[in-house]
Amino acid sequence: MRDYELTIIADPGLDEKDQKSLREKIKKNVEAGKGKVTKEDIWGLKRLSYPIAKKEDGFYVFYILRSEPAGLVELEKNLKLEEKIMRYLLIKRERKRAATAKDQ
Repeated sequence: MRDYELTIIADPGLDEKDQKSLREKIKKNVEAGKGKVTKEDIWGLKRLSYPIAKKEDGFYVFYILRSEPAGLVELEKNLKLEEKIMRYLLIKRERKRAATAKDQ
């Protein structure tokens, strides 16, 4: 199992009920690929650097998840097909190196 970071930008027009159902859907997709969401951090509504689909704002949610690489294929497919998600970024999380005397 590896650690990954997932950041999504959802449509800013979603109400709280739709935002919650979208977050639950993402969690279920991760679990369907035999993964686990270890952290969910709701950043909320933020101004975008540039318009996406003629929208100036986006609703940001950040996840840390554990999964096998093969389990992410279906997750990415579902993220691409989800109309409520304007953009997403899924990256492998780097492990922190322990500081050694040589580094200092």
